[in-house]
Formats: sequence, structure tokens, C-alpha cells
Amino acid sequence: MINYPDDSLNAQFPPIRISGGHHFEAEVLRIVRHLHVGSHSRIGNYIVSQILVNDDLREGVRIRNPHHAIHNAITNPRGAVRDSDQPNSTRADLLANPGRGAGATIDYFPFEWPQIGVGQPGRSRDEILLHELVHAFMIQRGISSVRKLDRGIYAHRVRRFDIVDDFYAVMITNVYASETSRGRRQDHHAFSALGRNAMSIASDPRFRPFFTALASHAPGLVTVLRGIDTPFNPWHPRMELIDATSVFDDA
Repeated sequence: MINYPDDSLNAQFPPIRISGGHHFEAEVLRIVRHLHVGSHSRIGNYIVSQILVNDDLREGVRIRNPHHAIHNAITNPRGAVRDSDQPNSTRADLLANPGRGAGATIDYFPFEWPQIGVGQPGRSRDEILLHELVHAFMIQRGISSVRKLDRGIYAHRVRRFDIVDDFYAVMITNVYASETSRGRRQDHHAFSALGRNAMSIASDPRFRPFFTALASHAPGLVTVLRGIDTPFNPWHPRMELIDATSVFDDA
């Protein structure tokens, strides 16, 4: 097992722990370091930095080797008590009543994904890991909502995010992709390119509850997002024309 930061010895400031053999550990360490500092992404830096902050709500994160391709990456809460990783999500407030928080374990096999900056939108190994680290960030703060979106009350474009937490993981990773001059992912189904601009996403009434809830329950994250000027950022959209057909109800 190795740690990130790799010189961290302070038990009161727990590092991200990486375990699964030298080759795996070295590669994951490289990717985490890239997300944190090498990419020069403000949102990548913020997510990793905040995971490393320790108090009673911010418990440790471990990245472990499944030892084979799993055609996915999976983040689960660790040490959660009575679903303390989750809010009491409602339709009116998707992140209502946050839990106390929990640690997280990420199962991730970097070698099944394209190299950094390569591949379809959202599919490179750094974007895959950042997506999971966003889940871990939300779990630590008790706002990882697993509320299912694949139900008839939601428009089709909302249902394609599967659960509330994946809307945030996809969109925050899209901001990172924009900062690093890459294409953006449409939703949580496959890795199709997003054909809408940030203003269109931010103005979509079907997505508004996601933005409202995050601003209420993760104001520090939203403050950082609102300060990032990049071609795609629905928390700081540039003034662009909206294709009206993109926000028609499609249920």
C-alpha cells in the first residue's frame, strides 16, 4: 500500500490510500497526482484537496485493485452508519438532510481505460478516476444521493443519469474535461459526446433541481465551480445561444 500524498505520515490528515501491487499503485499514484496538480485543473485540484481534509465528516478514501477489467469503476461507502453517506433525498430537494458522512472505497482498474487525454468523452483513465473521486467527495459529506432517476416522473434526458450522484459526477468531470481541452460526456450511459453548451444545461428547467440542491448543501464546491471560466461550465456558463429544441420535454 502507498499513500497520496506519498510523504504523508500524519494520522490526523489521512492520505488517499492506494493498494494492489507495485505496478497498479504507481499508475494510480501518477493519475491522482495528475488530477491534483499536473493537469492544472482547478476542479481536479479542489476535489482531491478536499478529500484530503480531515474532520469528523471527512473520512478516508481507499483506491484498490480489482486485478482485472471490470468494465466500470465502482465507489462504495465505507464505515457508513445508518446510511450516513446519503442525504434524505426528495424530489423537492435532492440533497435534503445530509448524513454525517463516511469513508469510501474505489474499485478501479486503470489499465482497461485509455491513457490520460485519450478516448471518448469521459473515458480516459484520469476522467474515470475523477468521476469516482467526486462520488467519494459526496460520500464524505453525506450528500451522495442514490435516488433513482429512471422513472417516469423524469424527462428522458434526466433518466439517462441513472442516479442523482451520477449527474454531479458527470457534470463536474465535464468541467475538468473542458479545463483540459477535451470533449464532454452527454450523460451516464456510455461515453457519447454532449451536443449542448453550458448555458443550455444551466437553463434547462429539468436540471435546475440538481443545481439548486448542490448550491444549498455544498456551497464551497459551488463557489469554486462558479469561479472557473472555461468553455463548458454550467455553474459559470458563457453567454451562448441556446438551441430551444434541446430543452423541450422529451419524456
